[in-house]
Parts: sequence; structure tokens; C-alpha cells
Amino acid sequence: MKKFTHLCGFLTVLGTGFSVLAADLETEFINSSTAFSQVATVSSNGIKTIYVSGQVGIRDGEIPDSFAEQIDIVFSNMVAQLDAAGAKMTDVIKLTGFIVDMDIERRAAYSEARARYFPAENPPPASTLIGVSGLVVPTLQVEVEAIAVLKDMDN
Repeated sequence: MKKFTHLCGFLTVLGTGFSVLAADLETEFINSSTAFSQVATVSSNGIKTIYVSGQVGIRDGEIPDSFAEQIDIVFSNMVAQLDAAGAKMTDVIKLTGFIVDMDIERRAAYSEARARYFPAENPPPASTLIGVSGLVVPTLQVEVEAIAVLKDMDN
């Protein structure tokens, strides 16, 4: 786990004229390898934004053949990464999913798995689902990344 603290002046959102004072902006990288970090967090003014890298259907170094098994592993891995950052699935505000050779069956399996992890009693996160021709490992069939926001309990 790496932590960086940045002192910033005014942060301006391009094209909006909106400015916010971002004093003590803190960035943390969690579950990092030499290639990438599974999670990056940015905390400022009591708000923590969590970026979860694309999670795939690998468990204990194994990739199941079944799309349904892979998507369940994806969301299970997502829960673990969010937990490492102090968040839950209910904190997720945006999901982006990538499905290899998307068809109606895979889209339905994705929706069913998603519904198990995002109960109907909570507002669903904003979402994008994209059909792709392949992922980094040819046997992977699905990848999902997320953004979560929560009140930073350290402030």
C-alpha cells in the first residue's frame, strides 16, 4: 500500500468555471503489482473516491470455462477490492463492464449476477456495458471496473 499527500491550490473543472479548494489531497494505491494497482483512492475534504481496476474471472490462478462462473468471480473480486479500500458495493456509483462476444445469454447472466451484488432496495449505480472482441487473456470472457465514493472516515 502506497500513500501520497499532495497540497493543491484551486482545482478547476474544465469548461464549467467551477472551482474547489482541494487542500491535502491524498492518493493511495492498494494491492499493487509491478504492472498496476487493483485500487486507487483519492481523499479530500472528507470525501474518498475509489477507482477499482477491471476485475476478471480469475480465482486462485484458475479461469473457469463458464461465463456464469467468471462473472460471479468478477463481482466477488470486486467486493474484496472495495473492502481493501474500506468500501462496500453500496458505495459504487459507476460500473463499466466488458463482455467478450456479447449475446443475449451473456447479457442476461451479467444482469443476474449484478442483481445479486446490487440489491433492488438500493439505487443502482450508473452503468455502461460494452461488447468487446477479447480481453488481455484469451480465455477471459468478462471484466468489470468500478468507481465508488464514500465519506472518508479518517476526516
